[in-house]
Amino acid sequence: MTAAKVTRIEVSEGDQVRFRVRSDEPEELHVHGYDVTKDLEPGKTEKMSFKATIEGIFEIEFEHPTTQVAELRVEP
Repeated sequence: MTAAKVTRIEVSEGDQVRFRVRSDEPEELHVHGYDVTKDLEPGKTEKMSFKATIEGIFEIEFEHPTTQVAELRVEP
């Protein structure tokens, strides 16, 4: 995923959330609700992985500037 569009990620509670992200500039990625963050290096694709333990809809954003890049939906 990149900042060009908002990607939708759907999983069930208990699943492993996995995705790749890339930024053209130094950036911090933040998964709201889970407080998962990752520092991104310019031009490098990074892998993210964590367990879906909370149901709901969560924004995944680049922090500087705040730009939503994905929406995480965790269903029961």
